[in-house]
Amino acid sequence: MLWSHLGAQLAVDPPDLGTLRTLYETRARTLIDHQVLAYQALGFRPMAEHQRRYVVRWLKERLTGRPERGDLLYELKRWLYEHHILIVHDRLLKRLIVKAGQDVERSLTDGVIGAFGDATLDHWSRLLAQPDNDHGSLQQWLWAVPLRQSTHQMGDVFTKIDRLYAIGVHQGWPTLCNDAAVRHYARRCARRPPSVSKRVEQRSRRLEAACFMRYALCSATDQLLSMLRHWVQKAVNDATREVESIQLDPNTRLREFAAAVKKVALDATLAREELSRSLCELADRSLDRRMPSQRSLVRARLLAKRGQARAMLARLIRLPFEAQTTHPVINALDVLCDLYARRAYTLPDRVAIRFGRVWRDAIDGYDRHKALLAFEWATLFALRVALRNGSVFIEHSFAFRSQAMLLIPPDEWKAKRNRFYGHLKLPQDPKEFLEPLIEHLEQGLIMLRDA
Repeated sequence: MLWSHLGAQLAVDPPDLGTLRTLYETRARTLIDHQVLAYQALGFRPMAEHQRRYVVRWLKERLTGRPERGDLLYELKRWLYEHHILIVHDRLLKRLIVKAGQDVERSLTDGVIGAFGDATLDHWSRLLAQPDNDHGSLQQWLWAVPLRQSTHQMGDVFTKIDRLYAIGVHQGWPTLCNDAAVRHYARRCARRPPSVSKRVEQRSRRLEAACFMRYALCSATDQLLSMLRHWVQKAVNDATREVESIQLDPNTRLREFAAAVKKVALDATLAREELSRSLCELADRSLDRRMPSQRSLVRARLLAKRGQARAMLARLIRLPFEAQTTHPVINALDVLCDLYARRAYTLPDRVAIRFGRVWRDAIDGYDRHKALLAFEWATLFALRVALRNGSVFIEHSFAFRSQAMLLIPPDEWKAKRNRFYGHLKLPQDPKEFLEPLIEHLEQGLIMLRDA
């Protein structure tokens, strides 16, 4: 049927053959000639040397941003088809992918070795296989994930970060090894038992160990900062419930007033005038019929929990928080770091950091011990907001990174913008991209109007 159809279309007598195999089984050269004629008629050409170099470079770029090779063969075939390049056997294409992957891994390994050194990376590889107290190895302990939205395991996460800080994971990570590569090689290391990793080739083992340590530090930081946000909210919720229980029970308010009077009366450091003034303030506060707002009562309950905020901030100040511009949270953390180093429990008068109107009276008040408590809680609230909006960030983190790190650097954008647009198949002129969309939208609006 096929021969008859072709003969009718071409106005020639068809050959008397049963199958195509009969035509080519004894004429291998005829098959090759017909194949060449077919792909030339379709506009396809074999891959030239400069095209092969470009394909290798394209593969390296893809593997740098996404090291997984699962669907890379399909994407490579699609790229070759779109550029009218003859698609060769899968074995040759896989060879190109493997070669590009080896080159990328070699460059990443060289970057990590240049940043940390061979001895440090070998030391990290040995540490991962060492037994831990509660887990089979350090690798298993670092890979363990705490309970979601749990605040009771913050101490364990702090311990992980301190352990990674002690071996220098946080210092000088090369920018060449991006987050995608860190995740890929860290997971490849975590899938194997530490005893099996000892049999891996040395350069690959060094890269995997470095990426695993980096991933453990970044993920632990993300877990800690997420827990911090829940911890602050939990403290507010607990204080709110305490305030509500006091408001519902008048006897509780009376007991609090009696306890406050007794505390002032037993304070031997107060002179007679100060004692009288403090007692009058307590009496006036109790006799005042104007009820304070619930938020002010919640803040007062938080200030009553004296060591809670200090214990949290004493560990948080060791983390390298940063900001792109001058930020009050960074300044406040510096002030607290100095105060905690001197074991001070009062806020100096010269501190001029402002967190908002609600904390101003307590921070600027006469009682400098209470001022420090208010300053600590105000810092925690401001840090929680700053982490959420990205104005304060930390370098070794996946989720709480600098906003500038999410963008392509200006120098790289100027050098590779044409290539980026080509990969996305987008025109560089916005009018060329928007005009078809606007036209399609207008047609849709006209159809909607006429419907």
